[in-house]
Amino acid sequence: MKTILVIIDGLSEDKIHELGNKTPLEFACTPFLDKIIEQGHHSQKTFYPAHMQPDSLNCILSILGVDEHHIPKNRAYLEALASDIHIGNDEAVLRCNLIGIKDDKMDSFNGKNLTDVQMKEASLNVKTTGEIKFYHISGYRNLIVLKKSHEIMTMNNMPPHENVGIDMDEILDNFENIEILKEFALENKFYINGKSYMFYPWGPSECSEIPSFHELHNKTCSCVCSAEIVRGIAKAMNIDVVPLKNSTGDVSTDLREKASAVLKEIKSHDVVIAHINGTDEASHRKDLSGKISFIERIDSEFISEIYNNADDTKIIILSDHQTSSLTGRHEKGNVDVICLEKVWKE
Repeated sequence: MKTILVIIDGLSEDKIHELGNKTPLEFACTPFLDKIIEQGHHSQKTFYPAHMQPDSLNCILSILGVDEHHIPKNRAYLEALASDIHIGNDEAVLRCNLIGIKDDKMDSFNGKNLTDVQMKEASLNVKTTGEIKFYHISGYRNLIVLKKSHEIMTMNNMPPHENVGIDMDEILDNFENIEILKEFALENKFYINGKSYMFYPWGPSECSEIPSFHELHNKTCSCVCSAEIVRGIAKAMNIDVVPLKNSTGDVSTDLREKASAVLKEIKSHDVVIAHINGTDEASHRKDLSGKISFIERIDSEFISEIYNNADDTKIIILSDHQTSSLTGRHEKGNVDVICLEKVWKE
């Protein structure tokens, strides 16, 4: 039997008092997910290795059967791979978020109040030395590449989506022994419409190898995704990556396009992975109502298509990790795993 694996990033979280002590998934109106649960089964488990903090990198690789010893340090190398950016063995690559600053604190991890066009224009004005290569990949997401050093590879990892509200002095202190990064950050602070922004490097990584999906499972696999980290994982594992025209890594994504791509790919592959990222983005923004609305859209525009059209197929729908729409952070704890073996229609 073929398998469709749907990873809804950051879908799960703890019950919320304001929702009548329900989770956003429980509170949302999801008739098709409800049918799948009724006809299949719904369980809870964790995917992150015990000594790691839950994030998409280690959770998704664990879901795909990759041993924790093969999980890379941080995501930037895989995002570079997704964007066809070559990283040399003597180089380090770091994610570089466009962050917002207010009252000398990090106010946003994602260029809040700026459009994608404004963020791209800001990236074109980034000042670098010859020692740093800067790449804009999408929205608030950028990468920088520079020579690898012990100081860079061992710097304190402070993901901006986990540290909104932190003092900017603490961020800059993290670069105290890495002058090239401190200068880069300070030289690329700017203002738009009276609001302050900065390009913030974090999460150093380097070239790494991951076993292929076929090597692990002896099955063919395709991936329908927009988020760079997931496209990078797919490329690293020799999983086919489906080109998409209108899909994004946020709540603006075209869910019907993703559903159509999944149904097409399952005809020629043993396994198709679909990754939907908007639930995680809404959670990081602390947008509870937006997360609930997006869950309902996933059900009506994506899950409905899969449920109605995928026969003789095992459907697995799960969250990789918890992301709280109250704290905006990844949280440790169980996530939802929903499974159904759907047989041929009579």
